[in-house]
Amino acid sequence: MSAPASLRRRLWIAGAGALAAGVVVAAFALGAAFERSAERVLERRLDEDLDRLIARVERDPALDRYVLLREPTDERYRAIFSGWYWAARDARGLRQSRSGWDQGVLDRALEAARERRSSLQLDGPRDQPLAVRLQRVRFANGDVLPLAVAGSRAEVLAETRDVRLLAGLAMAAIAACLLLAMAWQVRYGLRPLRRIEVALARLRRGERVRFGELDLPAEVAPLAREVDALLDQHARQVERARGAAQDLAHALKTPLAVLRLDAQRPDAELGQRVLAQVERMQAAVERYLAGPMTVDPRQRCDVRGASLSLIGLMRQLHRERAPEFAVEVPSTIWFGGSREDLEELLGNLLDNACKWARRRVRVRAGIAAGRLQLDVDDDGPGLDEAGIAAAPLRGVRLDERVPGSGLGLSIVRSVAVAYGGRLQLAHSDLGGVSARLDLPGGQGSG
Repeated sequence: MSAPASLRRRLWIAGAGALAAGVVVAAFALGAAFERSAERVLERRLDEDLDRLIARVERDPALDRYVLLREPTDERYRAIFSGWYWAARDARGLRQSRSGWDQGVLDRALEAARERRSSLQLDGPRDQPLAVRLQRVRFANGDVLPLAVAGSRAEVLAETRDVRLLAGLAMAAIAACLLLAMAWQVRYGLRPLRRIEVALARLRRGERVRFGELDLPAEVAPLAREVDALLDQHARQVERARGAAQDLAHALKTPLAVLRLDAQRPDAELGQRVLAQVERMQAAVERYLAGPMTVDPRQRCDVRGASLSLIGLMRQLHRERAPEFAVEVPSTIWFGGSREDLEELLGNLLDNACKWARRRVRVRAGIAAGRLQLDVDDDGPGLDEAGIAAAPLRGVRLDERVPGSGLGLSIVRSVAVAYGGRLQLAHSDLGGVSARLDLPGGQGSG
C-alpha cells in the first residue's frame, strides 16, 4: 500500500492516529486509577472492621480460652447475603455473621489466614465478588484464632465502569477539540509552503525571487537557501554559456577578418593562409566546445616564435593603420602552457594595442622569480585610473568609436587566471597603456 501523497493527509493520519491511541490509553488509565483507589478505600474499611472484630475477642473464664464473646452488631453483617461477612474459629467452633446464612462463606479464607494480615478475593453467595482481609491472632496463653471479614466488590466494579464511561466521553470531547486545533495547526504549519508556491509562480513568470528573503520557518529556511544556491548556480552556468559564446565569437573574429582581407587580394599564398586561419578557427571552436579550460603545465611554447607569428597576422589585419612593432623577446624564453592559449592571450592584447596605438606597439618578455612577465605597450591616448580598473571587465567598451566587443581583455584575464596568473594594466612609458601578463614560464630550451 503506497503512502498518502498529500502532506496534509500525512499529518492528519499521523496526528489522528496518535490522538486516538492517547485517548484510549488515557481512558483506561483513569479507570484503572479509580479502580485501584476504590479498592484501597474498601480495604481500609475492612481493616477497620477486622480490628473491631479482634477487639471483641476475650478470655472465657469457664473455658479458660480466648473466644469471641460479643458478636458485631453492625446491620451490614445481619442482612442476608448483604455482601458483608465476618467469620472466626475459636474454642466454641466456627462463628460467622448472620448475613452468610450458615453457608460457610469464609471457611476457605480462615484456612488461609496467617499471623501477618493479608488479602484475597473470592466469589461469595450469588456469585458476589468479595474482597477479604484476614489474620491469625495468637494470644499469650497459646490460643490462636483465625478471623476474617469480607466486603462486596460489586459497587467498586460498577463505579469503575461508570468512571471509565465518563472518562471515555470526556476524552472523546477532548479529542474533538484537539482535532479542531490540529486542523488549524496543520493549516498554519503548511502556510510557508504556500508562500514558496507563490514565489515559484513568480519565478516562472520571470520575476526576481530570493527564497531566503521569504521569512520562512527555521525548518524550511535551509531548503530555501539550497534553492537560492541552485538558482545562483544556474545563473552562473547561463552566464558562463553566454560568455563562452561571446568568447568563441571573439576568437573567430580575427581569423574571419584576415580571410576577408585575403579574399580581396588573392595571390599565390592565399590557399596556405586560408588553411592556417581555418585551422585556427577550428581549434577555437573545439576549445570552447570542450567546456571549462584545462591546463597542462607540462607543455612548452616558444614565446618569441608565437609573438612574431601574431605580429605578422596583425600587420595584415591592421594594414590601414600600419603600426610599427618592436619585439624584445629573447629566443630562450618559454611559456608553460599550450601555444593556442598563448596566442589567445597575446593575440587579444596585440589586437587591442593596434586599435589604440598612434604608431608604435611593443612586445617585451622576461623572467622574474621563475615567472614569465609578458608586456604589450602602445603609444595611444592611454587610460585614466577608472578606465584601467574597468577595461578588463566583460563587455566594457571605453570608446564606442573604436571597433570591438569589449571582450578581449576579459578573455585574457580568464585564460590567465586559469593558469594561476593575472593581467595588470598600467600607464606605459610610450604614452599609452601597458598590459602585463604574469604567467608560468622559464628560460632555457623549451
